[in-house]
Amino acid sequence: MKNLRTDDGIVVEVIRPGQYNSGAGPDFFNAQLRLDGTLWAGNVEIHIHSSDWQRHNHHKDTAYDSCILHVVYENDATTLRMNGSRIPAIEIKNKYPTYLWENYLRLIGTRGWIACQPRIKEADENTWRITIDRMIHERFEQRTQQIFIALKGNKEDWEECFYQYLARNFGFQLNAMPFEMLARSLPLKYIKKLRDHLTDIEALLFGQAGMLKEKFNEDYPEHLQQVYGHLSKKYSLKNIPFSSWKLLRLRPVNFPALRLAQFASLLNQCPTLFCALTEVSSIKEISSIFEVRASEYWNTHYHFNKASSFKIKKLGISSINNILINTCIPFLYAWGRYTGTKETSEKALMFLQQLPAEDNHLIKRWKEVGVNVHSAVDSQSLIQLKILHCSEKKCLTCTIGNKLINVLP
Repeated sequence: MKNLRTDDGIVVEVIRPGQYNSGAGPDFFNAQLRLDGTLWAGNVEIHIHSSDWQRHNHHKDTAYDSCILHVVYENDATTLRMNGSRIPAIEIKNKYPTYLWENYLRLIGTRGWIACQPRIKEADENTWRITIDRMIHERFEQRTQQIFIALKGNKEDWEECFYQYLARNFGFQLNAMPFEMLARSLPLKYIKKLRDHLTDIEALLFGQAGMLKEKFNEDYPEHLQQVYGHLSKKYSLKNIPFSSWKLLRLRPVNFPALRLAQFASLLNQCPTLFCALTEVSSIKEISSIFEVRASEYWNTHYHFNKASSFKIKKLGISSINNILINTCIPFLYAWGRYTGTKETSEKALMFLQQLPAEDNHLIKRWKEVGVNVHSAVDSQSLIQLKILHCSEKKCLTCTIGNKLINVLP
């Protein structure tokens, strides 16, 4: 759109549109505009009506004081900051072909799993490539910011932060929260002190999980109970409630006690996991770190005090890939952003490309509507696209949506 002018006639030139914000706050961050010859840098908010600014209480929110432009379909009110200063507005009503608006209304009015479902095959390979590339970077930038926030809470200790995220991942869906609670209640420094003693690490984890309070009829859990009694006093530890754990509707391989035993073996084998992660040169190297098995007792158990048939309990390939996709690779990407080494972040995405696509309900639905999903880059991108764009019918923030809206009648 050329010859842009604000509501009071000021010429607007867009130097940089800024970064789209899918979270709270203005819609675009760090835009650069030239207003009547003067260069401005700041944020941009978009609304249907300029009166939405006040209706959404932006005039009472300091997060919006940094806005340098308000883009609206219809300019029906003056836009003001908290201090009463005016923000220039651009009205786009009647400044574009009517077919664009009609195409947009037709698209978002479609009933289906995604708005473009009836027309999804109109998106060519290049459009999909651009969409996938944009979504994967958007997803990993968001995850990076989440990791940075957690890192501040851990006093910039990457090992501790990674340990907490990894513990959460070991809980997978149902037990993610109690696993994270356990990790936060048991600092990694205590585990490092016991790095050569697997049984002691197991005692700390099971004890902190609240799983060593019952009466046992086997030597192994009784020994863990005794060891934990000593270590909990030594380190002044308080366990999380056993009621935190979800035990119903779980496959035996996902029982929390077994996952804890595997987590203990991993920490015993490599207590400085994040350091090891930053030094790997291939996805095979990362996977090999997680090729761990629970200790001997668990070959014939899924629970304490309840024997089962013999089976070596090691992490399966799908579980390892889940951990790599959701914890290891995001942390490696974030480390590259933190250290300013672009090669590290690019290596993380290259590793992701080498992993198979996830097989969850969202990915199954994408396949059902005719989308090809080849790698974990594809599946992660499509998860981002569905959750943060399609579900909200934000077709204007989607490359595919834009292509369909711009089709001539």
